[in-house]
Amino acid sequence: MRIRELLLSTVIVAAALAPRPATAQVVRVSVPSIRVNVAPPPLRVEVQPARPTPGHVWIAGHWAWRGNAHVWFPGHWVLPPASNSVWEPARWTNVGGQWEFVEGHWRLAGPPAATYVYQPAVAPNVVVQTAPPPALVETRPPAPYPGWVWVGGHWQWTGTTWAWVGGHWSGPPRQGAVWVAGHWERAGGGWLWKGGHWD
Repeated sequence: MRIRELLLSTVIVAAALAPRPATAQVVRVSVPSIRVNVAPPPLRVEVQPARPTPGHVWIAGHWAWRGNAHVWFPGHWVLPPASNSVWEPARWTNVGGQWEFVEGHWRLAGPPAATYVYQPAVAPNVVVQTAPPPALVETRPPAPYPGWVWVGGHWQWTGTTWAWVGGHWSGPPRQGAVWVAGHWERAGGGWLWKGGHWD
C-alpha cells in the first residue's frame, strides 16, 4: 500500500510541476445585473440595414428594463470604442423563476500592445431634435490594468431612438493628456454630439 501511495504522490507532484500550455488572456468586465418578476416579450424581427463602413458592428435589438417596464431598443450599427473591442450582447436569463437582465457592453479581447492609446471613433455631426434621456448610473468595475482611463457610457442616437452605450476601461492615456468625456450639447433647435477626446 505504501508503494502505491508513493507512486500516486509522485504522479501528482509531476503533474503540478509540468509546464502548462499558454492560454489567451481575456479581460473580464463586471457588469451589474437586475432581477425582475416579468419575463421579457419575444424578440422583434428586425431588418438589418447595410453596414455603413467595414469597421461598424451590428448591435442587435433587445428588450431592456427601464422605469419598471420592458423597453425595446432597436438594432443599430456602431463603431467599436477600440480596435480590440468585442461586443457582449444584452441578455435575459431565468434564475429561479425571476428574470435577470445584464446590459450589453464592450469588453477588450485582451490586453493591448504597450504602445496602444485609445482613439475614439469619429462620428458624423448629426443634430438630433429630441433631447437625450438622463444618463444612466453605471457601476464602474475595477480597472483591468494600472493607469487605464474610464470612458463613461452615453446615449447614442440610432436614427430612430436613443440607445445606451455602456462605459468601458480604455488603454493607457496619451502622455500628459487628460480625457474629456463626450457629451450632447444644444445646437440651434436640436442636440449635437461632441465626442470624447484627449486634451
